[in-house]
Amino acid sequence: MAWDIASATYVSTKDVSAQDATPVGLAFSGDGTKMFLLGFVNTSVFRYDLSTAWDPTTATYVSLKNVSAQDAKPYSIAFSSDGTIMFMIGVNSDSVHRYDLSTAWDITSASYVSAKNVSAQESAPDGVVFSPDGTKMFVVGFGHKGVYRYDLSTAWDPTTATYVSTKNVSAQDTTPIDVALSGDGTIMFMMGINSDAVHRYDLSAPWDITTASYVSAKNVSAQDAHPLDVAFSPDGTNMFVVGNNSNSVYRYTTGVVVATGASVGTFTFTGTAAGSRSSTGASVGTFTFTGTAAGRKQMSGTATTGTYAWVGASAGTRPARGSATGAHAWDGEAVGSKATRGSATGTYSWVGASAGTRSARGSSPGSFLFVSVASGTRHPVGTSVGVHLWDALATGTRNARGASTGAHKWDGTGKGGVLRNLTFTAHIAPSRITAQINRPAWAASVEAR
Repeated sequence: MAWDIASATYVSTKDVSAQDATPVGLAFSGDGTKMFLLGFVNTSVFRYDLSTAWDPTTATYVSLKNVSAQDAKPYSIAFSSDGTIMFMIGVNSDSVHRYDLSTAWDITSASYVSAKNVSAQESAPDGVVFSPDGTKMFVVGFGHKGVYRYDLSTAWDPTTATYVSTKNVSAQDTTPIDVALSGDGTIMFMMGINSDAVHRYDLSAPWDITTASYVSAKNVSAQDAHPLDVAFSPDGTNMFVVGNNSNSVYRYTTGVVVATGASVGTFTFTGTAAGSRSSTGASVGTFTFTGTAAGRKQMSGTATTGTYAWVGASAGTRPARGSATGAHAWDGEAVGSKATRGSATGTYSWVGASAGTRSARGSSPGSFLFVSVASGTRHPVGTSVGVHLWDALATGTRNARGASTGAHKWDGTGKGGVLRNLTFTAHIAPSRITAQINRPAWAASVEAR
């Protein structure tokens, strides 16, 4: 499962000694195409571009930003979510330093802005991380062996930070060197030098480190016996460790999240889920899927709130938000109503089948189009059971049977009835259509309910 460091599997190594012999800090852009390394020897931040997202073995060195003017012993770096602000924490100054980037993720465009001293809480701060919205800052240090939370009244501005609380982590490691949190603030990670391990804590209240309970650890000494920093991809499926012994960045995969709740069929979900969902299309709660489902249905990438149909194929018949692969095309599903390729009011459903694919407000390979609902059973080509309502609004193209020229409306209440060569004028009310039929010698009114 994502964020499950205990099951993390080592994948690859990227040597960074060409830039610095003592790499101490690590960060990534939100899409994983840029990697940033903090070097202790050269007191600089180095940027690498990755041709494959989240794969450091594809990294190419690009540029550097020297930060020695602020601290000669920099230990950790972080970025704002949009890459326009960079942060560095230093042991000599006991401070978090802020730099503004005129070009997002371009460290050569960084200008120094300000500093926040944290010595009142920690005498040897060596790690810093922020919540995704920049309103919470977390610092870790080996002086007092704790993780410290600060709330920022102005997002991403450490000078507005107010100290809130502390979580002591000495029971796991007496030399904590870095801290990280999941995007929703429910999981915290601490890197420890003495234990050569990444430690996980679960928070019962998001972002409240005082509610943290220790869960597990991942020892990384098989790759490096002197790990100094840890980072994760936003979905928690990739973990990265930087080590001093071999001056390298190591990648691990942590698996996938299996959605909670009922499921029918074979599924693989990668991402977090709150609520339940099933393979038949029902879903409850807010969730994010970033994986695939074996041959049935899938949702890719973005979060969806509420009850929603699946994006992808369902047993080869009806995909959501796209063209039909079978007899139906659905455009989403809401509570108690269905829309077909567009908006719909009220409860909408299809009855019967014919030698073509039916869709509303669009083309039909068969001989008919249905728009709106009927009190009885709808059939193609003129026949009807019960009170039947045809609503054909296009000009010169749609009717229930035969050809038509000009705009028209069809009100067929009998079996196979066809009115030809007539001029119709229509007035539509919510539940009825009244048509005035004009001919040279006579006039008639037809009303259908």
